[in-house]
Amino acid sequence: MRTVSMVVLLTFSRCPAALAQPVSVPNPGFEEGAAGMPAGWTLSGGEGTWDSPGRGSTRCVSVTSETGSNFWRTGDVVFDPGGLYRVSVWMKTLPGTSGGCIITGPPFANRDYNTGAEWTPQSFVFSAPEAPRNQGFLRLGQWEVRGTVLFDDAGLVPVQALHKRLGDLELGAGESIDQGRYRARPRFDDDGSNHSRCLYRNDAGFNSNRWVLSGDAAVTYRHRVGDYEQTAAHCKVNCGWHASGALVAEAGPDGVNWVEIGRADKVGRIEADLPETLLPARDVFIRLRCEGEEASLQVHGYEYEADLAGNPPDLQGRTSYLELTRPNEGFTVASLGDLVPGGGNRVALSAADAAPPGALAIVEVVPEAGEPYRNEVRLARGVAELPYEVPSTGRHTLRISVRVGGGGEPLYEAVARFTVPDMYAANYGYVVSHDDAATVWWCESPYKISRERPAPTETRPSVLIEAARNEYEAAQVVVRPSGDLSGFAAAVSDLTGPRGAKIPASAIEIDEVAYVNVRIPTDNTGCEGWWPDPLPPLTRPLDLAGGRNQPLWVTAHVPKDIPAGDYQGTLTLTAAGWQKAVDLRVHVFDFTLPDETHVESGFGLDVGPLREYHNLTTNEEVRQVYDLYLRNFAAHRISPYNPTPFDPIRVTFTGVTWEGGRFVTDQRAEGEASLQIVDDSETASVGANLRELIPIDPQKSYALRWACRTGEPGQEYLVTLQTYDGNRQWISGNNKDLAATGSGEWQAEERDLTGRFDDRVRFAQLVLRPAMWTEDGSKTGTAWFDECAFVAAEDGNNLLPNAGFETTDEQLDVEVDFTDWDRAAAYAFDELHLRSFALPVQGMGGGTFHSRYLGRIGPYEQGTPEYERLMAKYLTTVQNHLEAKGWLDRQYIYWFDEPDAKDYDFVRDGMALLDRCAPKLRRMLTEEPTPPLFGAVDLWCPLVPSMDPTICAERKAQGEDIWWYVCTGPKAPFPTLFIDHNAIEMRLWLWMTWKWDIDGVLIWATNYWHSPAAYYEGKLQNPWDDPMSYVSGYDYQAGQIGYWGNGDGRFVYPPNRRVGEDRAKYLEGPVNCLRWEMLRDGIEDYECFYLLRSLTEKGGAQAQEAAKLLAIPEAIIPDATHFTRDPQPMLEHRRKVAEAIERLQ
Repeated sequence: MRTVSMVVLLTFSRCPAALAQPVSVPNPGFEEGAAGMPAGWTLSGGEGTWDSPGRGSTRCVSVTSETGSNFWRTGDVVFDPGGLYRVSVWMKTLPGTSGGCIITGPPFANRDYNTGAEWTPQSFVFSAPEAPRNQGFLRLGQWEVRGTVLFDDAGLVPVQALHKRLGDLELGAGESIDQGRYRARPRFDDDGSNHSRCLYRNDAGFNSNRWVLSGDAAVTYRHRVGDYEQTAAHCKVNCGWHASGALVAEAGPDGVNWVEIGRADKVGRIEADLPETLLPARDVFIRLRCEGEEASLQVHGYEYEADLAGNPPDLQGRTSYLELTRPNEGFTVASLGDLVPGGGNRVALSAADAAPPGALAIVEVVPEAGEPYRNEVRLARGVAELPYEVPSTGRHTLRISVRVGGGGEPLYEAVARFTVPDMYAANYGYVVSHDDAATVWWCESPYKISRERPAPTETRPSVLIEAARNEYEAAQVVVRPSGDLSGFAAAVSDLTGPRGAKIPASAIEIDEVAYVNVRIPTDNTGCEGWWPDPLPPLTRPLDLAGGRNQPLWVTAHVPKDIPAGDYQGTLTLTAAGWQKAVDLRVHVFDFTLPDETHVESGFGLDVGPLREYHNLTTNEEVRQVYDLYLRNFAAHRISPYNPTPFDPIRVTFTGVTWEGGRFVTDQRAEGEASLQIVDDSETASVGANLRELIPIDPQKSYALRWACRTGEPGQEYLVTLQTYDGNRQWISGNNKDLAATGSGEWQAEERDLTGRFDDRVRFAQLVLRPAMWTEDGSKTGTAWFDECAFVAAEDGNNLLPNAGFETTDEQLDVEVDFTDWDRAAAYAFDELHLRSFALPVQGMGGGTFHSRYLGRIGPYEQGTPEYERLMAKYLTTVQNHLEAKGWLDRQYIYWFDEPDAKDYDFVRDGMALLDRCAPKLRRMLTEEPTPPLFGAVDLWCPLVPSMDPTICAERKAQGEDIWWYVCTGPKAPFPTLFIDHNAIEMRLWLWMTWKWDIDGVLIWATNYWHSPAAYYEGKLQNPWDDPMSYVSGYDYQAGQIGYWGNGDGRFVYPPNRRVGEDRAKYLEGPVNCLRWEMLRDGIEDYECFYLLRSLTEKGGAQAQEAAKLLAIPEAIIPDATHFTRDPQPMLEHRRKVAEAIERLQ
């Protein structure tokens, strides 16, 4: 199937049939006014000011608050039903402003923003609802902001939507056709907010990124895909917030008659196939409405998919919005062209009648940064094509006008705003060769190459890689065939250098640059479409499509022991009937990167997904594959949190036989104590269990006895025996659940278990719960247990240890066994040279801003004397052992994540515990340095936007360490980890790490391939097919959808591309990705800076000059939100650093 490039044509929504009527914003610059109030605007309440200065003018308006909401508003406005409008405004905040959000737009179509201390333009398009909901006003204000927000230059103009079109086939933003499958996923957080080409009728409110439904509100979509019939269809609706009522999804053939296909009465997802009675059809209508008098809920996402009959072309939709600043019925824009560098960039402007003599059609492209482009074409009757160039990526304004003689007031004028993602840059690269079959070109590694961009114009016939010894460095070699090529493959020769020295072919890796289909852009930096990311080894021939780029990722790992100089070999490219030899050169600098890495790192690597995604069945297979992942990490100079998951430090708390609950003496059936269990969680089932498994012979007879007092009369509770096989693996579906009802007083219970154990059972674990188990954990309660006995009938012996829950101080102790861990740690640190590790602390508390829990060792909670005594001996033993091994400086304790201010006291208590027990262990916290926590943290790890260089430098002067991290936040304009962002960002993150003297970097996960909230009922997410990282945890339930961003927590791919379909074992390591390689390049750059600094510290005239290179030039990184998008300045500076090292060695 071939993707067809198309033009963008003018279309309209169902209503209105013509452009919405102009709406006048009074006093948009706030320059007019009297008596302290701007003309045409009123304040809703609270504190607001007709302020000054404005954005390059005298006046603006502001709102100030510590709590609540207020805003400036215009008079009443009646919007055309279904009309499209653009709101625009400049905004900024005063220093110290925080929290809440800035609100803009009419009440029925609000958009929230956050902004900084510089004037920043913001705008969005909305569809006005049907009457009477379309009455409103324009407002500019705040909600729960602590501080002051300023506004200037407000605008509200009608717009027209323009979508991609080929013949009768038309697709807008969020729509695509791929291999005969149509998909529509309106982007609520995009420029068009609630608007979509598919939107048929709007009878609801909208807020930022979600439909707001109450009363009789409804939203209707119409799906028509040209003249192609839809033969099967599927719909998904995400109810992301729910207070009352039901969300009802209905389908129909005509927008009048409806069939219910699903409903939701809580947060979650409606997912349904459309009834066969509605298909096949060219038109399918979907209506989302709420039901119930007091209904109040929100729709956070909507998706529709359909199989199409026939042979439709692959197509990615797009929507642009044209603002008619000076309309004229005599002129119509029929197309804006491709709006990308090197694309089919032509505006099609039609004149209904003969144009006036001397009329010129003018197209101007004005980039946010850079030189504008202008072109003029003499206009006559008919359609005039206005060619234009898009010189760069980023934000642009396209202005179209018709003037007589090129001067005076325009007869017609329209403006479109568009953003070109960095992937569509076409101003780099070098042609190697060109023939009838294909163009071969190459570029350096820090680029993401779009499939569609044209070949470059500059020629360099040799592919050049520059690297130090013991360094990995890559180049991209791109094949762009004129027509389809089958059986494409590549091979490389040895590279020969000075005095016959060689870089063997085995040190050159050739990977395919594979693409993933981004259907939900992370933010406005990205876009829908195919983005390069996975780098699978090129082990099988590829079939290449004509007119489409296919890059190869060619990586050289320079041996440690070869002489410096230039090495030359051949990269041979072959396909059916075609072959090309490409000159490949590697320049080796005369220095060697050390094996040890000096920038620390902590990256999550979860063992669990390896078993599922590699189709592994034994622990030995998992261990084997994990070792390949560990070696991959080491080759990238990145340390996982836990390099020894199969060989932990083994800690045994002797005398501690129960896990969960707590021993109490004020309630007991007999003896001195009982076990109290409190389940006060409405989202999780709480219980206590015996730590050791009980041996079972299924042929023997057993009885279970216990005494229980429930907190309430009539309270149901549960005693469970979980069963295990001979390998101590839990047997699914084989629990023995013994339900009982308490009276609020002590009651003795007994159950005969004769004949109730499956022949597979060899062990059991006793679990006590004060309430009945439910999947959602909603049942709660408190109960006390005592005098438990699991008795074998043949001898009457109780097989349960400490059945009366009584332990003396003399019985409590801790044993720490380092045998297995020492062996695994020596492998990780001494052989693989991993730099850091997170030290797990058994019994330690933890949590996040979302929830937290106290530490616990068996029934002893943090704060009890037993807990403190056990923890002190345990941690002191670990501390002394690490110090003796020389590994103390590698560890950090990461026990709490991202605290809020409300958590600070809890965090201080936990940190104080660690300090009392083992003061030499390093206490880490993912938080920016803040006075309430000074003295409690040894290793600060703020989110990138929260890193204050001055404060961090002060903490380093106090002997503390600083790392920083990225995750789902930040997003643009900071450096990020997302697939649909510039390739350079992950590499420059390490340059920023050097610039601000930061000690390490952290990313929460590298193989987050699956979200059980988005993919449930046993279905695994395939990261090759769906690049989005969906939210999980944080109380998200199955079917509840949240978005972290494309590639968040995902830096390696499983080698199995057909997850869930291909059941073969994959006893191999991970597939790298482009961002993973950028991280390694950045770390190697850091090592070069580190080596240069160590050389300059020896002094001398040359050293003094070379030391200037240690400062990152402002042209590369002026601050954390402004950095070069062009890799060339970075690569040039890196080259200068390498040459300086050569001179000083």
